[in-house]
Amino acid sequence: MRKSILCASAALICTGLTTNAAQAQSYAFGTGASLSQLLYRHLMDCMYNQAQGSPGTPPKTPKAEHCPAFNSSGYGGLVLFAPTGSGNGKLALRTNRVADIGVPGSGAVTYADSTIGVNNIADYDGVQFAFSDDVLTPADIAAWNAAGNPARFGNVIQIPTLVRSVGIGFNGKDGTGAVLNILPAVPSEGTSGLNLSRKALCGIVSGHVTKWNNPLLTVTNGAVLGNGQITFVHRSDASQASFLFSNAMTEQCRYEFGPASEADPTLVSYAYPWTDHSTACTSLPLPTGASLSNWPDQFPTDQCGKALVGPAGSSFANAAGNGGVAAMVNSINGAIGYANLEFLAPIGLTGPRTANLQSQWDITAATGLFQPPTIQGGYVTMATAIPHFSAAERANPLQWSIQGLVPNPITQGAYPIAGFSWVEMYQCYQIHSNGNNAFLWFRFWLNYLYGSDAIPIMRLDDYVAEVPPVWQNEVSLLLNDSVYGPNGSACAGKVGAY
Repeated sequence: MRKSILCASAALICTGLTTNAAQAQSYAFGTGASLSQLLYRHLMDCMYNQAQGSPGTPPKTPKAEHCPAFNSSGYGGLVLFAPTGSGNGKLALRTNRVADIGVPGSGAVTYADSTIGVNNIADYDGVQFAFSDDVLTPADIAAWNAAGNPARFGNVIQIPTLVRSVGIGFNGKDGTGAVLNILPAVPSEGTSGLNLSRKALCGIVSGHVTKWNNPLLTVTNGAVLGNGQITFVHRSDASQASFLFSNAMTEQCRYEFGPASEADPTLVSYAYPWTDHSTACTSLPLPTGASLSNWPDQFPTDQCGKALVGPAGSSFANAAGNGGVAAMVNSINGAIGYANLEFLAPIGLTGPRTANLQSQWDITAATGLFQPPTIQGGYVTMATAIPHFSAAERANPLQWSIQGLVPNPITQGAYPIAGFSWVEMYQCYQIHSNGNNAFLWFRFWLNYLYGSDAIPIMRLDDYVAEVPPVWQNEVSLLLNDSVYGPNGSACAGKVGAY
């Protein structure tokens, strides 16, 4: 059923690909976010030919376990994707310049194929799409418009590709090096019995819950957990994990309060206090969902010169990348921090175990339950966001940015820190003079991405969840909209992108 959602409403595209043998060796090229690069490579290789790599670039990527075969569609051809980061992806899509793609970092998946003459990124035949781990912002749209793109390429289109969750990993020892005294049972699909109430988590993140013997921790864990310093570890680089985490904390901690510290009973707010590092000083930096926040251990002052000081007794540390955070949590007694699930136990074999969190459902219904970070819990979270678009609103990427965020899910079984990853593409495309129809090739890969065959690869091989049906329906309506959707031939009066 799910497999047919897009094809059933896009028979022209699906039939055209099936019957037109001339398209059997088309190619598409893109760039963008590195976090989900392995999943995207798995799905591209499973749908089309396996990317072969080239001398001096990453080798072939092994087949996903739950992919039946490379080129399972039988169409041949390729989609190549250079994982250089969300920011570079947005830039290259905006300029439509291969030179702006940038250079993939260490550990990149296959992004070249010498068998078709693509030995490096400079050989890419255009830029047709960009993956992103964060949503398009008003500033992104302003830059798109300022570049004159509406007259050349039409609107920028943004749709979700997958669901990710962010877990809270912990060291397992208190600040003195003693093993934490965790009494609650490990829940199904969890990795520990450590339970963090919303108030306790907000207190830790804001720097007011600083010791492992804090009463807020004792009350949800049946006994004193330990002693010594709690050190909260965060990302030092801009990331989707940071955006989803700060976006959730901004909303969930808004009305939480408690003692200033274990030594000071003065009541203070536990609201998320760390402002957006990207905000220009012409505006007021505020605590909000941000890819990089102004943490006091990383920035002595914010971008406007205001001193950043943590509460008395607080301790923070930072590291680059999910792997860096996981390693630092493992290395510091009493540490706790956030990361994507692949870097935490049980998926990350050496990653920290994870805490169980209170959801809004559990708070309101007083269930006494705590949610472990799971793929299904993240899926439930994003399924609770019911999109409401008119045709014109559906064409506005900022509407997707607003409605595609769930900072405080209220549904039973929802995990409280989750969100979408995205793909951005043009509204207007052209067929290359060499006959390559990159748009059609990428468009058919999107059909596969949203189909049932991709779900086992997502969930079992790459530990993310598929986009819920209510969102897939909106994606289908946009992709097949003859006025607002992506067009495989140049829109009237527009040259179209390639």
